[in-house]
Amino acid sequence: MHGSTELTGDLDLLWDGTPDEARALRAALAACSCTGLPDLGREQVGYRVTGADGDLCTPVLRWGDLDVTPCLTRAETTHDPGGFTVRYAALDDLIRMRRALGRPKDHRRADELAHLRRQPPHSG
Repeated sequence: MHGSTELTGDLDLLWDGTPDEARALRAALAACSCTGLPDLGREQVGYRVTGADGDLCTPVLRWGDLDVTPCLTRAETTHDPGGFTVRYAALDDLIRMRRALGRPKDHRRADELAHLRRQPPHSG
């Protein structure tokens, strides 16, 4: 949502890991023709739906010293033309999350996102 020149090819989702959200997530995955509903009792699990796949991650996943739970409440919100609500990590939170994961590719992406933070808004 924030832009990157490095295509990842997947869509990773952060969710709170609660039973209520697990029920809602399971229903959403089923509605999107999920091929094999994943075990939502795990801190990280892969999923595949029509047109997308990735990981479903909870705050329990090891994020270094970062508590990602507040990232859920600070999420940005936008709406598609049909009115569907999309929530995504705020830019500063995403940078912190990338750095906390610590892999070289995450540091590269965090640096790129930090550079975006310093750029003036695009007009036109």
